[in-house]
Amino acid sequence: MKTRRGQVALYLVFALVALTVLVLMNVGVYLAVTAKNRSMNAGDAAALAVARHQGELLNGIGRLNLDHLKAALQGDAEECARLVAEQTRRCFLDPLQCLSVGSAAAQANGAEPSDEMREILALHVIEIRTVYATTPEAYPEPWDGAWEEYAQALEVAIGAPLYAGPDNVTFMDEAGGHLLLEKSFYDAVAGRNWCWFHFDAAGILDNYSSFLDWGPLPRADDATRRRRCANSEVYSLHLAPRVGRAIDLLGDELIARLTDATPEEIANAPLLADPEQTWFFYDTTDGAWGRWSEIDPDGDARFPVVGSVKPEYDVQGAAAACRVRMPIPNLLETGAARVANWAAAAKPFGTVVDEAGRLSVVTALKGFVTPAFEAVRLVPLDAVGGSDLSTADPEWMRHLREDLPAYFRGGPDVLKGCYYCRQLVDWEKPSVREQGRTWLKYNSSSCLRPTSGSGGRGGTRHGH
Repeated sequence: MKTRRGQVALYLVFALVALTVLVLMNVGVYLAVTAKNRSMNAGDAAALAVARHQGELLNGIGRLNLDHLKAALQGDAEECARLVAEQTRRCFLDPLQCLSVGSAAAQANGAEPSDEMREILALHVIEIRTVYATTPEAYPEPWDGAWEEYAQALEVAIGAPLYAGPDNVTFMDEAGGHLLLEKSFYDAVAGRNWCWFHFDAAGILDNYSSFLDWGPLPRADDATRRRRCANSEVYSLHLAPRVGRAIDLLGDELIARLTDATPEEIANAPLLADPEQTWFFYDTTDGAWGRWSEIDPDGDARFPVVGSVKPEYDVQGAAAACRVRMPIPNLLETGAARVANWAAAAKPFGTVVDEAGRLSVVTALKGFVTPAFEAVRLVPLDAVGGSDLSTADPEWMRHLREDLPAYFRGGPDVLKGCYYCRQLVDWEKPSVREQGRTWLKYNSSSCLRPTSGSGGRGGTRHGH
């Protein structure tokens, strides 16, 4: 009997251990889901807060544009110069305030600070001082000493804990058009998604032989870089200061409408005809303030939304993409610490009444910035730069800044063990590319381009 009672006790111990493990696993799942939900709430809140602040900044610069017109009508050249100087500083420095605005919103919604995000921007402060500030011919300052002020303002912004990182930073030298700068390429290799190659990289499976085949990574041309130097890289407003005669840039009718001036007052205001005056416009040269419907008007991807966009809101423009990271407790201690990672995007919206009297996009007044923004909305992440930017993703940024240069110099053998590095090592294997060629030979007709979900070339995600 004692032996039997001992056996029962042993079975009870095994059952208790199994039950304990099951409970811990369920608690772990609950904690993971909770962390994910908290990160989503924090990311969405941060993006909305930053977009709201961007709208306020745009409205402020728009009001200064109107004040400038009125000062020009009154012949006050000194006030005109003061207003332009203030606009220049606001456009270049004030978006950096969005770092603390987004972090405050993320913190209030349960996010935790990330030292890795701060390190990315801290390294960039060094680059500003050692490259931008010392190469004025390539990176012209908006005013004397602007780069040092910019570096100091960024240092102040990241001096406090960073709860939400800027995920769509527009670095001065940034340029696209290379597969190695697209996250979707690495994901396609990892998942053996040969349909992606069929649609987005046709021919590379047949023609690629080694890492020596890659072309150099692109950099922004001189004109693009100089134009960008008018804006903050972080949460850029994408505005363009234009020098010229207001009567040529805007026309008499628009000036009269914006200022209530009479034709005689406009004709008798020499500063409106001064070719040296500076005015702030939306920068449409690189598509920043272009129409959403022009990105892929007839393509299968229906980028960036499914369905139609109301004409008065059919404009991209300034937007915020924020990334938050939240640790997930690992109760069983069975592996590396897990992290809930979420990025969300939002932008300010507004409308103007165009010269034909119709409600229209904010750029309809010949691109002239006016105080028009009154709402913010979450928008698809891919509509504000997409997941390929991910400038607050530490692993992606390390890959771009450290791993890719090493790969170009020494090939896959010098790569470390990061996710993106592993995909490049796999890509270099002839057997992997042969697998893709064979699969597409017999199955390419079954490939369908997705109309939603993730993907570097389309999708309707509000976050990831």
